[in-house]
Amino acid sequence: MLLNIRDATMASQVIQDIVTRHGKLNGLVNNAGGQFMSPASQLTSKGFSTVVDLNLNGTFNMCKAAFDGYMGEHGGQIVTIVAETRNGIPRAMHTGAARAGIINMTKTLAIEWGPYNGIRINCVAPGLIISSGMKNYHETMVDLLAHSHWMNPTSRYGTESEVSASVAFLLSPAASYINGVNLEVDGGSSLSKGNPEGDELKYNPEGSRHPVYVGWPEGVDNVHGIKQVDAPAKINELLEKYKAIGRSSKI
Repeated sequence: MLLNIRDATMASQVIQDIVTRHGKLNGLVNNAGGQFMSPASQLTSKGFSTVVDLNLNGTFNMCKAAFDGYMGEHGGQIVTIVAETRNGIPRAMHTGAARAGIINMTKTLAIEWGPYNGIRINCVAPGLIISSGMKNYHETMVDLLAHSHWMNPTSRYGTESEVSASVAFLLSPAASYINGVNLEVDGGSSLSKGNPEGDELKYNPEGSRHPVYVGWPEGVDNVHGIKQVDAPAKINELLEKYKAIGRSSKI
């Protein structure tokens, strides 16, 4: 099913089709979006508007369609994937502005829609996640990522499973008292950037001591039959190191 989330009419039609086919709409996960890297000084008005229209306006269209088409009368859960915006997103100011708008919109909708038959609406803000998206980065950026994974308190990047688990939790009854939050799934990178001062606070450049969570099959089989993410080879090497932490951990 193809959907242009920038088209409010199409968004409403898709929700109507789902409700007609299944008789209900329990949850909505907003995970569509897009951006491109550009310094703010080189960003055009058209480029800014295009990203905001897709990420912010498109998310509103889907939320409103879900409310009008089912959740306003029957309740439901909404989770939107955003990005960590607390410290700004250099070279991605357009998407940072849109994501910050989504976070505030989520808080407002939680207040306004919460009384409507148990609607809950939250955000998940992933940090750097090992995924196919890293294939879009220039080789120089991949090299940088491969050697800077320790620059957060967890000393590693996250996995798709760790983000998915957070979304599943927020959609579940276990999160029934959580409404209007932005859950940062980022290993603590939103708290501090780089190596903090003081030996006792330094992150571990030798590697993470935090076991990785891979709850679903990640990626595809390579020639050795090892499950990998569709990401650059250097990034997959990191993932294998993370998995080894879990195998050797006493936790």
